[in-house]
Amino acid sequence: MKYVGIDGCRVGWFYVGFDDSDTFSVGILPRIDEISDWLTSVSVMLIDIPIGLPSKGRAERLCDREARQIIKPRGSTVFPAPARSAIAKESYETGSAENLRCLGRKLSRQSWAIAGKIKEVDDFLVTRKPGSKIREMHPEVAFCGLNGGRPLLTRKKDREGFDERLGVLKRFYPDAGAVVDAARSKFLKKDLQNDDILDALVGAVTASFYPHLSTLPDVVPIDDKGLPMEMVYARCRYASISNHGSVD
Repeated sequence: MKYVGIDGCRVGWFYVGFDDSDTFSVGILPRIDEISDWLTSVSVMLIDIPIGLPSKGRAERLCDREARQIIKPRGSTVFPAPARSAIAKESYETGSAENLRCLGRKLSRQSWAIAGKIKEVDDFLVTRKPGSKIREMHPEVAFCGLNGGRPLLTRKKDREGFDERLGVLKRFYPDAGAVVDAARSKFLKKDLQNDDILDALVGAVTASFYPHLSTLPDVVPIDDKGLPMEMVYARCRYASISNHGSVD
């Protein structure tokens, strides 16, 4: 695989991978460190999880703020990234209190629900130092980029929203429906939700634009551990194009 999209799911990390011939593969990794074997061959992996975490100050990550503006009125789907010290705590109460101490705001329950996965990825990146091989994406920002800069206003958990997003993906990867079918036949819905499949798939499709990828913000800040605080997406000029069309 050369281009990979990854999303957390109930039993680990669901991935979609493409090679140069657009042949795809799907699977679930129990632990994120299992991607280590791919680092020598992959061009880029895009993962739906915060990378680059704040340590102090009341300002949110600039990428989070810009992402909300780009996809509004769906900006609430972008959760504020937690402080690194907060996700090391053992309970929501202690983690939220630590986040308040460091960043001046409590953690939302939604942010705490993925704190374990944020820490898992953060520990891997800080220890393994894969550089730009694995980068952060937000699915709604990625869909907006593929959709000519127009945010999708439907909810991906609804049938209408799922179908709309799958339609966007098919413009760039005609076999997107086959990816969904393969994942659905391989994994139970209790372990892998339909929106998990969409999120990993938009990551893989976006990754396949490499090296023509854009970032939020344009100038990327670096956190205390040397990790970029960014979101990666493909800035497509037109909402309806075939193959990879045109990018800015």
